[in-house]
Formats: sequence, structure tokens, C-alpha cells
Amino acid sequence: MNIAAKAKQHPIKEPKGLSRRITRLRDYYFKGARRAWNNETTAWTTGTPWDVQFNEMTFYIVPETYMLMQTMRSSYRQAARPVSLPDEFWSWPLVERRAWFVREVMTKYLPKEILPGDLIAGGRFNIVASMCLTEKEQKEFDALTMGKNGARAAVNWFHNHGYGNSGATCGHIIPGHERVLSIGWKGIYQELEAVYQGLSPKDRQGPRGAQLRAMMTAAGMPREVASGYAKVCNELATKETDSARKAELKQMASNLEQVPWNPPQTFWEAVQALWINHMLIMSDEGYPGPGVSFGRIDQYLCPYWESSLKNGMDRDFGKEILKCFWIHCNTAYDSMIRNGNQGITSGFGQLITLSGMGKDGIDMTNDLTRAMLEVIDEMNPILEPKPNVRLHKNSPDELLDRLIEMISSSQGAPFLLNFDERSMAGMLTEARKAGITHLINKDNVHEYAPVGCLENTMVGNDRSGTVDNNLNLLKAVELALTGGRDLVPFVDPLTGKAEKIRRDGPNTGDATKFTSWDQFWEAYAIQTRYIIKKCVDLYEMSESVRAKFLPTPYLSCLVKGCAEKGLDVTQGGAEISFTTLEGVTFATTVDSLLAIKYLVFDEK
Repeated sequence: MNIAAKAKQHPIKEPKGLSRRITRLRDYYFKGARRAWNNETTAWTTGTPWDVQFNEMTFYIVPETYMLMQTMRSSYRQAARPVSLPDEFWSWPLVERRAWFVREVMTKYLPKEILPGDLIAGGRFNIVASMCLTEKEQKEFDALTMGKNGARAAVNWFHNHGYGNSGATCGHIIPGHERVLSIGWKGIYQELEAVYQGLSPKDRQGPRGAQLRAMMTAAGMPREVASGYAKVCNELATKETDSARKAELKQMASNLEQVPWNPPQTFWEAVQALWINHMLIMSDEGYPGPGVSFGRIDQYLCPYWESSLKNGMDRDFGKEILKCFWIHCNTAYDSMIRNGNQGITSGFGQLITLSGMGKDGIDMTNDLTRAMLEVIDEMNPILEPKPNVRLHKNSPDELLDRLIEMISSSQGAPFLLNFDERSMAGMLTEARKAGITHLINKDNVHEYAPVGCLENTMVGNDRSGTVDNNLNLLKAVELALTGGRDLVPFVDPLTGKAEKIRRDGPNTGDATKFTSWDQFWEAYAIQTRYIIKKCVDLYEMSESVRAKFLPTPYLSCLVKGCAEKGLDVTQGGAEISFTTLEGVTFATTVDSLLAIKYLVFDEK
């Protein structure tokens, strides 16, 4: 049998069973830069000569961007479009300036369009908005980030010398979507207003009052955005000649008049509300998607799914709604549509979690779980959202068989998390050690879900910086071998000039004179403590700058603890605010230590 014939026996996964509507929308998306419409990032400025839009710190964990930091900062400044400011703008606290500015851009400046046949509104959201800093604030920000001893220089040194990378990164969170569906943004606004009214006159005039006013400003944004799209739908409906499409557009307008300000009543409304919530988070952070996850989507959308089916919604039409939602998630990649394979890459991660255990180990697989798996199978290959399935000892055979069938057809989705029990045990251990068993316990731990590269967090109250610190554990072995020095000098790739090697770590002695494994192990332990401390100190540089200058009041509305504390999510407002330190090169480090032990000391 020739190679071509063999290849036909194992064909590449192709989409299947798509309607004309979804085929058209999917094909249009994959035209990439050849599309007439896209969601490319736009930049927006206050118009002041010092204004900056680009938040470089969120890319400190992406070393390949280091050489482009200044270019991106300058490019966004040059491309930024001015926004008209009210006279009192500069008298407001920073967090209120930022809340107003993002709301103004999203409601009054970004165009609003509905693609032909689309069932979900909300197309443009990739923005890089002004930091809204005064000239004095901008100078301080620049000194802390770009100064000789600033965060940028420190991050570069850390990377260039092989320690890893660290930075206060956006995304990597599961906002409280279920709460929005339950009470609507109207309910959230009312809760914020009640907290604000409960403040003392002194607190209202201080940072807590400013934060809550900013969050109330942000909480009104979804209603205005939805209203703008409802108007577009009504205008399109008046011009539409196809009666079926006219009815769809009118229903979309009706949906948008209801949600997300009010709680949804139908599955269509719930998915529409969820999308607007999600896209505005990406706008607020100026960060298109990575790690901004939906959580256990098949659980909190299931009541709307079941109710709509009972009231006459066709199951295939419900899947059409989901498929439109799938396509919208992929438009996050339009942020970089002019580069990187026309902006179609796989580096983002808007995660959805399916199935898994409920309280007392009960399996939570439901009909919406199955419908979403069908959508994934029929839409793939497509990049977003990235699905994962929580598996456990009580996962039904029907589910397992379906997953095997999907994965064996040459697609890489969904991810299988076949350790639900162990994940929950780890979360409970974390809670005990951190003294937060009132926040993570046996009664709620089953609500967890992954973010980013499948790191587990709780939902709606947890900002744990799961990807913010990536430490090269092998560096400690190198420093133990050299007494705290690099083995080889860093060579500047542009100038070719080599740095002089110096002692950066503790002087743990001349390793060639160690007479026992215990001596080397002690040196390694000392150097490990040193590199951990160095990583922590580096992280504090960017974390403190973010807390002071880069508020995200809209996202803060969706994270429990922020309103109660009067703190932004960037300031530690979330009820759970861990920071994760990921030990990379773990296997290589273990191999190296064992090789030294065996070859140098055991077999000497």
C-alpha cells in the first residue's frame, strides 16, 4: 500500500454535520486577514502627550516579547485614537478614570456589527485602553518599570541568567459568571450601591469609596453595550427580507434588552449574557483571552438548557447557539491578526470545564455536557474555547466511550483531567495549610475548575496568579556547583559582548572539595532558597506596580471579596489571592542531582 493510500485510512479531523449558518461563519473566521471584518486590537488615548496604553508587565512571563516591549509601547501610542474627556476627568481618582474610560470606549467608540447569520451579539472587544495616568503618575510608573533598577531590567536579568521569568499577569481567573446569570448586572449594581451607602463619610471620600464608585460605573457598561447591539439588531431586522432571519434578529434584540442587565430566562439569553460578560473582561484587562476561563459551564447553563428544551427549543438550534458562541471565542485571536499565522495560533486558553464530581462524589454529567461534546466534535478543528473534562471513579461509561471516540479521531480535544479526587484533595490541603478552610472545604471544593494551562482554582473569588512565577529549579544545581556563580557568562545577542561572571548567589563553597553527598545537598538547598527568594522579590516589583497603577474595576465586580474590602482584584481584593510558583525543569533537576550523587559520591 502506498503512502497516500495509508494516509487516507487515517484522515485529518474535519468538521462535520455543520449547518449552512455555522459553515459560513466558521469558514469566514478562517479567512483570517482576508476578512473584511475583524476584531483587531485598537488603542485609545486620553490625548495627553505622556499617555501610555501598553501594559508590558502582563508579558513579563513571555520572554520572546522582551525585545519588542519598547516597540509595542511606541506602536500603540502612535496608533491610539483620542477619546473626548469630561472637564472633571483629571480630578477623579485613578480607578474611576479607568472605569469611565473603558466604558466610554466600549459603549460609544467601538463599532457594533452583527455578522450574517450570527445568533450571538458582541464582536469587537480587543482594546488597549489608556492607563489614564496623570503626568506625575506616568513618570512614577515609567521609573518603576523602565528605570535603571525597574521591573523591566530586573526581569531581563532574571531571564538572561537562567533563573526563569516572573510577572503580574492578566487573565488566569474564573469570574463569577453564575452570579451574573442569577441576579443580572442590575443585582450586582444594587449590591455595590448598598455597600457604598454603608460606608462612613470618611471612607466614601477615600480609596474604598473610589473603588466602589468605579465598580458601579463599570457595572453599568454591560447594559449600555447590550443596548447598542439591540439597536443594531432592530435596524438589521427592518431591512431583512428573509422572514426567518428577520425573526432571529428581532429575538436577538429582545434578548439584549433583557440581558445581561436582568437575569436570563432562556438558554439563548443565558449564552448571550455569558458572552458579553466574558468579552468585557477581556476589554477591561486589555488582554485577549489567555486563561480567562468559563468554569463549569455545563453546570450553570444546564437549568436554562433544560427549561428551553421543555418549552420547545429545538436541540439542534440550541447547539447552533453554542456554535456561534464557539466562533466568538476564537475572535480573541484577531488581536494579532496581522502577524503570527494571521493571528490564528493556539496560545490562548479560554477554558470550559465539563462533567466532574458534585458534592459527595455524585457524577454531574448532564444532557448539556453531552451536547457540548457534540459541538466540540462537530466544530473541530477549532482553537477556542479549550474544553477539559473532569473524570473520576464514578464517571459513566457512556461518557468515557464518547471521549475515546472523539480523541481517537485525531483531535486534541477535550483535555482529560482523570484525577478529580486528587485535585480536590490538593485544594483541601492548600486550604488547610493557608488557614482558609472557610473558603475551600468539603462542601464546596467540587466547584473548582482549571484556568490557563489547566491550573486549578476556585470560582468567582480566586485570583491566584497561577502562571506568574516560573522558576528554573536547575539553576540551583548550577549555583551549587560554582559557589553562587553562573557556569557560563551571558552574551548580549545584539552586541556580542559577554558579561563578566560574578557571584550572585550565596557562597556555598568549592564543590570540587566536597567529600560527601550531604555537603552538596546542603549547598543545593541553600541555593534553592536563594532563587526562590529572588523570584519572590522580582514578582513583588511588578505586583506592587500593578496594584497601584493598573486597576480593573469591571473584572473586580465579578470577583467576590473586592466590593466587601473596597479593593480592586489587582490589589488583593479577591477572597483567595494566592500566588503560584511553578518549578520548571523539575525532571532535569532530579536527574542532575541523582547523576551527581551516583557518579561523584556513590561511585567515587
